[in-house]
Amino acid sequence: MHAFTHEVRATRGATPALVQAIEPFPGLRIYRQPSELQQPSDRYVWRLGHHSGYPIAAFEYPGDAGDAAWAISELADWTRPAEEIRAGLNGETVRDALERTPGIFLTAAPA
Repeated sequence: MHAFTHEVRATRGATPALVQAIEPFPGLRIYRQPSELQQPSDRYVWRLGHHSGYPIAAFEYPGDAGDAAWAISELADWTRPAEEIRAGLNGETVRDALERTPGIFLTAAPA
């Protein structure tokens, strides 16, 4: 897998930050949360996110984010727009799949 530039969005309408990300499964991205978006004592700096730029879950280690990507990879066609996925996939289903990983489910929809 090679790294590429990915836009990260903290909230809807926020100015995106650029990060280097990998794509373990089509539409899913793993990246380190930009320092300007981290909390001072945040240990969970690795993100599993959607190609739209919105995060799905936070992790302490990148390998854990990869395991989580595998856990949710077949729940949806992650290459679709985020709004379409949200309309057809309950956030609780994603959260339940992520419970088998050491990550923190961040949100079912951006603020």
